[in-house]
Amino acid sequence: MKDLFNDRQEIYLNADHRKLGGVCSGVARYLDIPHFWVRLAAVIGLLIHAPSVLIAYGLAYLILEDEPTHYDEISPE
Repeated sequence: MKDLFNDRQEIYLNADHRKLGGVCSGVARYLDIPHFWVRLAAVIGLLIHAPSVLIAYGLAYLILEDEPTHYDEISPE
């Protein structure tokens, strides 16, 4: 797992592995964990308190940008 506080990588909507909007996939890529675990956490969150998870997902979908096509080639400055 990467160091979250010293890395300058940005979070994007992941178009390659998106199922609905790409939010969970983008978060998984940012955190460097498998997509399955983020999606599982989202489903569990939906079962516990759906309105807050839907609002958070919707805001993330609106705020986050699509992943650049050359994202793997970008090096943090």
